[in-house]
This record gives sequence, structure tokens and C-alpha cells, in this order.
Amino acid sequence: MTKLIVDTTCDLNPAIKDRYEFEVIPLSIILNDKPYEDGVEIQTEEVYEAMRSGLVPKTSQVSYKSVVTVFEKLIQEGSDFIFLTFSSQMSGTYDFARGILSEYSQRYPERRMAIVDSAGGSGGATLMALQILQMMEKQVSFDRILENIEHMKAHLQYHFTLPSIEWLAKGGRVNRGVGYLGDKLDLKPILTVQDGRIIMDRMVRGRKKALKTILEDTLVTAAPNPAQWITISHAYDPEAAEDLKAKILSALPQAKVEMMSLGAVLGAHIGIGGIGIFALSELPPDYQF
Repeated sequence: MTKLIVDTTCDLNPAIKDRYEFEVIPLSIILNDKPYEDGVEIQTEEVYEAMRSGLVPKTSQVSYKSVVTVFEKLIQEGSDFIFLTFSSQMSGTYDFARGILSEYSQRYPERRMAIVDSAGGSGGATLMALQILQMMEKQVSFDRILENIEHMKAHLQYHFTLPSIEWLAKGGRVNRGVGYLGDKLDLKPILTVQDGRIIMDRMVRGRKKALKTILEDTLVTAAPNPAQWITISHAYDPEAAEDLKAKILSALPQAKVEMMSLGAVLGAHIGIGGIGIFALSELPPDYQF
């Protein structure tokens, strides 16, 4: 049997947690120089409250103990496993876990174990995780699942926006002058992920236009394959997420849409109020729907 491991940058909702069996390894949130395990020692709302008070959280990769604890559990169960990590360009988790995996591969050569860089996170990682979990249920082979993951990485499109670029400026992700001017002019960033990094694609005037833009971009992405899973992640904006879901299903009635709250680690990176939509421009060979 093969099991999936994700980290806490993979957005999840109660339905996914109830439906599937998998393991979650927490990254860390650092507030006032004190680390907290994401989702274990601190919850998303607590992190956002700190951000509202003016604190700028830092984040840290998974700990050795948290990785080893999950690896040991699955090995003792007799399970093979695939660990889908946050982008290696935004976190050290992937490289760190690979080092640990090397040690375990020597100790347990009979087990199949793999660490996979998602080249993203949030609802994009969720979209990949849903496919991996369904492939595991259908008993798709270990190597075949890995091939499908690489295909998804190459065709997964991220479309997201923020209510303000102030937080990107605070975190050094855009120039402070750009952040100040953008907010004065009510410019909203349209963001995507390329080569594992968050980049600003363009800016548009106003929140309404920004939401319309990410919706239109998603519909273009999904148009060749309308019968697919699409995910939406939001940072405390369920009304906007529900509206986007309804519009996606109106345009693509064959699609299935899964909504999640954005996790604290990515919230610390991009700020409160972000919302993103994630879809595949081309489906992998063993796509489950």
C-alpha cells in the first residue's frame, strides 16, 4: 500500500480530511522569534490576528522530528509513501526531507519512498494531492503515480490575487514604492507561479476587476478539458470564493470545484484576503474524475 504525505502549505478542507487517509507534516510559523508548528501549536486565525496587529510572521521548513515521526509510522505500518512538498524555490522542506529520505532508503531498501517537489503549494498542491489520493485508491503503480505528478506539475496553472500589494512590499516581494503607489491607485496584483516562485503577472484596477481576471484566466486554462477538478483557496473571503465557484460551474458545468481556506504559512507570505483558483491546462494520462 502507498500513502501520501503533504505539508501544511497544501490547503485542506474538512471534506478532504474525512474522505481520504493521508499524513500532514507541519511547517513552522515564527512570531516574536518563537516558532510554532502550523496547525498544531498555532492556528491560521491566530497568525492573521498577529498580522492585523502589525507583526510580520516568518516561516520555517518542517522539523527533523516531525518528518521522522511520520516516516517511522508509515514504515512500521508496512506502507510505501510519496511526500508532496511545498515548492523548493520557496522553502527548504524539499531538500531537507530528501536528506532524511536518503538515510531511510538505506535502512529500508524494501520500501518505496519518494519526495516530490510540488513546484507550488496552496490549492495547486491540493489539486495534485486529490489526484494522487484517487490514483492510490485505484492502485495505480508507484512509478506511474510519479509520472502523473510530473505531468501535473508541467500543466498546473495558478491564478490568484490580493486585496492589497502592501503585504508583498512588507515582505520584500515587491518594491515598497510600487506597493505604496499601487495601493494609492487601487491597483490589485494578478499573481501566478512560475518555476516554483510566486511572480506578479500584471496589475488591474479594483478588486472586482481582479476577481473577474482570475476567473477568466482559469476558464481559458480549463477550456480544453472542462470535466476536471478545480480548486479555490481563500484567506477569509468565503463570499468571494463561493461567487467564483458558482461562476466556474455556470461556465463549466462538467467541472468539480473544491474550496479551501488558505493556510497560515502562505498567508504569512502573501497577506490576508488573498484568493486563488487552480486548474490544469492538460490532464495527466491516469486522471481520475
